[in-house]
Amino acid sequence: MRTSSTPPTSPALPTEADLAAAAHRSDPLADALADRVLADPTGWRRFDEALRHGADSAVDPAVRDLVLDLERTCAAADDEVLDAAAEPTFTASMGVHVFDVGAGALISSYRPPTTSTILVRTGRLLGENAHARLLETAQWLTAASLPSGTRPGRRGFVSTAHVRLGHAVVRRRVQREDPPADGTVPISQLDQLRTWLDFTYVAPQSAAVLGIDLTPAEYARFLRFWRHLGTLLGVEPGLTAGVVDLAGARTLHDRIDARTAAPNDDARALTASGLTVLATTLAELTPIPALVATPLVEVVSRAMQGDPLADALGIPRHPLLSRAVPVVAAVQRARRDRLRRNPTAWAAAIARNTAANREFLDAG
Repeated sequence: MRTSSTPPTSPALPTEADLAAAAHRSDPLADALADRVLADPTGWRRFDEALRHGADSAVDPAVRDLVLDLERTCAAADDEVLDAAAEPTFTASMGVHVFDVGAGALISSYRPPTTSTILVRTGRLLGENAHARLLETAQWLTAASLPSGTRPGRRGFVSTAHVRLGHAVVRRRVQREDPPADGTVPISQLDQLRTWLDFTYVAPQSAAVLGIDLTPAEYARFLRFWRHLGTLLGVEPGLTAGVVDLAGARTLHDRIDARTAAPNDDARALTASGLTVLATTLAELTPIPALVATPLVEVVSRAMQGDPLADALGIPRHPLLSRAVPVVAAVQRARRDRLRRNPTAWAAAIARNTAANREFLDAG
């Protein structure tokens, strides 16, 4: 028996056996509703109505079961997680998130060849469709991260549920039309855990490349929120429970990375399309001219991904421009350190960034 003086044991990270098994599991509640939606597209409308009005308003059992699961996840979270834990997201401006979330996390998410091939088949991340799809991702992430955004009925809660069901719809289509030959599940729990780490490990580490670091306490708080958000997205809580600090996130990321095959042509096509859209977005959000934005995004993305992965993804090299990244990072890091030493100024900066994100969402 553990005495009161014994500190609680932190949940363990998934083992290699756990990760292997996760590749064969999906999201049964979302899959059940996906089957209904594929048979009758009006299921989306019924799902949306139940998300806004509550599980008890649903007549369809598949809708009710999924919405009830989402509501229970929120009921299990404390107020700090629901209302404030995502605050570290807003220690950086929206322009920075074009880099850490866009050039960092999203480009990293294109690495797995099986996932990239599925994404290419949807046709939503190439050409003219790419801008709208990445805008949708930014709107979802903003809605979910704003204070109280994932409380039932709120916009972040609804959009997160839509993401979860969307994954399930794609998964069920692939299972019907072209199931993996190795017996794994498309968009499996392993795939979703990998994507979760893109947002919770790759994005913050990418921001650090630019000198936009989180303190250990800020990062632990950020992870608390994302363990909650991951559960709403359908990631099994047992897979993320042990990720409580940078060491755990890095260890799990590296182990999953080692299980991931090299990028294929689909991954390179998605990367090229994504970088083009990110450069356009950067020029829209900042005074940076479009001609400068493209090589800038490519340079920063290469610095974030590292040369071996950047080469495999086909990210161009810009040797002269790349020398500026460490200099920019040093300036930014010193600026943030100075700002943190003034609690009033630091809080004001977070408030400005939060307000700008809210305005972006409202404008959308």
